[in-house]
Amino acid sequence: MKTKFKELLSTQFNAGGFTLASETLSIGEKAQRIADMAKLKQDEDGEFAKIFASNIEEWMREIAQMAQSSLDKQLQENIT
Repeated sequence: MKTKFKELLSTQFNAGGFTLASETLSIGEKAQRIADMAKLKQDEDGEFAKIFASNIEEWMREIAQMAQSSLDKQLQENIT
């Protein structure tokens, strides 16, 4: 995730915007951590484990990208 919590603190959001943005950031950060763990697991166990871990990594990175896109839009709306 390119957005950091410190950036959210320095942004003046519309009503309820900070809560939504911080929860979205948490989702993205958690997905990123799971993806990183899956990447590490790809080096372990057998071929099936590698394929499974690879899928998890891809899915979690997609979720993290969606969360980042949502944050980008919300931050942009609050800047203009």
